[in-house]
Amino acid sequence: MGMNVDKRKTALLVMDLQRHMVDEQSPLAQHAGFAEMVKKTGLIKRVKKVMDAVRAAGMLVITVKVDFSAGYFPRYPTRGEFCKIIVAENEGGQVLRPGIWGYDIVDEVAPLGGEPVVLKRHMSAFAGSNLDEVLRAHGITDIALTGVATNYVITATNWSALNYGYSCIVIEDCCTTHNDEAQEAAIRTLRAIADICTAEEFIQAIR
Repeated sequence: MGMNVDKRKTALLVMDLQRHMVDEQSPLAQHAGFAEMVKKTGLIKRVKKVMDAVRAAGMLVITVKVDFSAGYFPRYPTRGEFCKIIVAENEGGQVLRPGIWGYDIVDEVAPLGGEPVVLKRHMSAFAGSNLDEVLRAHGITDIALTGVATNYVITATNWSALNYGYSCIVIEDCCTTHNDEAQEAAIRTLRAIADICTAEEFIQAIR
């Protein structure tokens, strides 16, 4: 593909790889199909490989987490199948809040000390977060997107990024969703608004 990546101006976003979203013990990850797809695709190992390459290249890694902390989180939308699952799971404040199982990032892809961790309120990494400020402070113009799920956080963040003037790269084998059909459909849509590449192509581009 011969992809061109400016290492000084590109950051890697690792989004929503919290246990609640991807772990087999999580009702949400099971119900949505995320846990099965993460396992089937070997996603975590591949994201880790990209993170290691990005760090070795001296580039910025930003971890994005969903945080439904009291006083920080606005009313969640209640229409749509996935929104309804989130609302049901979050009754009683048992989901994606500090100190609760499932909030933590999967160990293999945890941020290193000193790396930015952005807390967001909704599907887009820009929603209710300081992501734009973090990117501007580091002189970033391009963001490479990884995480779960492709048709939620990856797509929503990509559309938001356009509004803020950022260019996007979607690393297609470093994101997944409910099933193969939904993944393919999401990637097809994203081709209009992002450059699509594999983990290996991205790693080669930053070597």
